Amino acid sequence: MSDDLRTNATATDAAGVLYRGGDVVTMDAAHPHATALATRAGRIVAVGTADACRDALALDGAGERAVEEVDLAGRCIVPGFIDTHLHPVGLLYFDLHADLSRVGSIAEMQGVLRAAAAAHPDDPCVVGLRLQDESLAERRLPTRDELDAVCGDRPVVVLEHDGHSAAGNSVALAAAGLDGMASDPPGGRLARDASGRPSGAAFESAAQLLLGAAPSPSLERFRDTARTTFARMSAHGITSAGVVLQTDHEGPGGAGAALESLGFLMLLDEVPFATYAILIGRTVEAAVAARASALHDPAAGRRVGGFKIFADGTFGSCTACMRDPFCDRPGERGFLTLPEDEIYARMRAAHDARLQVCVHAIGDAAVERCVDLYERLLAEAPRDDHRHRIEHASIADPALIERIARLGLAVSTQPLFIHSEKTWLERRLGAERARHVYPLRAFADAGVLVGGASDAPVESTDVLHAIACCVTREGFVPSQALTAHEALALFTRDAARVQFEEHEKGTLTAGKRADLVVLEANPLAVAPHEIAAIRVLRTVVAGRVVHDVGR
Repeated sequence: MSDDLRTNATATDAAGVLYRGGDVVTMDAAHPHATALATRAGRIVAVGTADACRDALALDGAGERAVEEVDLAGRCIVPGFIDTHLHPVGLLYFDLHADLSRVGSIAEMQGVLRAAAAAHPDDPCVVGLRLQDESLAERRLPTRDELDAVCGDRPVVVLEHDGHSAAGNSVALAAAGLDGMASDPPGGRLARDASGRPSGAAFESAAQLLLGAAPSPSLERFRDTARTTFARMSAHGITSAGVVLQTDHEGPGGAGAALESLGFLMLLDEVPFATYAILIGRTVEAAVAARASALHDPAAGRRVGGFKIFADGTFGSCTACMRDPFCDRPGERGFLTLPEDEIYARMRAAHDARLQVCVHAIGDAAVERCVDLYERLLAEAPRDDHRHRIEHASIADPALIERIARLGLAVSTQPLFIHSEKTWLERRLGAERARHVYPLRAFADAGVLVGGASDAPVESTDVLHAIACCVTREGFVPSQALTAHEALALFTRDAARVQFEEHEKGTLTAGKRADLVVLEANPLAVAPHEIAAIRVLRTVVAGRVVHDVGR
């Protein structure tokens, strides 16, 4: 049989669709497995045997209309994948510019940037993204002089893989107002030469200023890119995403992304998945106002739910706020990107506005401060089932994890960080601290609610690769591994709970949205190293086929 599914199914399930002859992994503890599933009008009608599902479709009102049948031929259906934290506009931006993820030296990077400059001579700037300086022979960001050698008459900006550090040429530094800056901007840092002049590299808020000096592409180019970028997400099985959007100049995109939430609104017609919006900004007003916009339309699968606050940076940029210095940078231990009183003020404002508070904290000191502030918040303004979040919580020892569990906090984790960082994390943190990095097993054992995410464009939206990474850890601290079932739950059942949407999605249960993924093999039945290679054959969002290998 070919890769195509045996079906004459249309793009919607108005008449009813019966999937039969396969392995239905429901993630519903009450009925974990079935051999058939029926959908109609965007909802799951029944899960069970083929005959039972046919009967349910008839009772549901299909009447004399033909029910379309899909022969799974032994393949597998799982709930639609939910990515709890990604940056959709940033993902489009990355797809529009030069990819530096595979360069191995600064000379090679210069070659890629020169080619990009030559290919687009009319572009107002040259931007390179996804640079991993730890993978370069020089193990550092480029200097302004090295970027001046690429192009000296327009801005050249290079962004580190994690989005928290950047480097610019002289034109870019001047355009960002950084060239003559005698002291570091609040919440950021500039690398300087022996004379004190900025040498090109910028971190946290300084990197945002540098990126903001690079003009954004036109809406038309964004729209064209959106179609292919979002189609790739559908091909990865994503049916729902926590979309992180800036509302002002504060955030990873800097001033250039100040209108990000408005830009995403203008692209909604191109978005094939459901969305749970998490807004970034200095104040909560824009997030509250967004509830009256098209970003909040539950009937269309869109909700405004969260407010994001940055507490620190990343391991890769050495800006994660740590209790002790980095092992390979003895004089550095990162820093908080906002004063504690400002972090708390924003947390309290979002809490009072009935928004889900989502604090970015990666270093152990930042996670500890974050937990301290949540403890204060919930003592001063108690709320049952708040599900406030820590975004990343990348390093946490058992005592800290116990506090996270006791407070009822949720965690949004990015398993593919392990894939990107495993070769240098122990060198940066030391063997003892590495035992508590991305502590998925410890979170699960403590009963912490954890949802999976990509943080795209930082990592790929390939959910099956992320699930495999949870199980194998790619050899990095295997004692923190999850079972395949637990890993799948991170991107289905538990992710829905993180977003307060467990009544609508996350399991294949009658009455819920018909969000589902057809896979060529069951990820719970293959060897762990084979999970990442499983292909997504079909993705269905509220009954609508948005990806199909036969189309």
